[in-house]
Amino acid sequence: MPRYSYRCDSCDEEFEQSHSITVVLEDCHLCGEQTCLVRIPSLMRRVHATGPDNQKVGDVVKKHIEEAKEDIKREKQEMSKGWDT
Repeated sequence: MPRYSYRCDSCDEEFEQSHSITVVLEDCHLCGEQTCLVRIPSLMRRVHATGPDNQKVGDVVKKHIEEAKEDIKREKQEMSKGWDT
């Protein structure tokens, strides 16, 4: 599933959430406010997340691949919990 970045206008916190493209998040799970989330465009998020310009492209790609692998692992674990019940 795609991962999206959000910012809460109420508590000013940022977080990432994996969900289907058809899902629209509006309520902040951190502070509980409703209709306060703003999706951060991924291009802007990626530029901010890459760090200093002196990083090698390969290092950035490797980091992204490892993060994606961890996301998939967590998703599999959460999905398997549903089968245990």
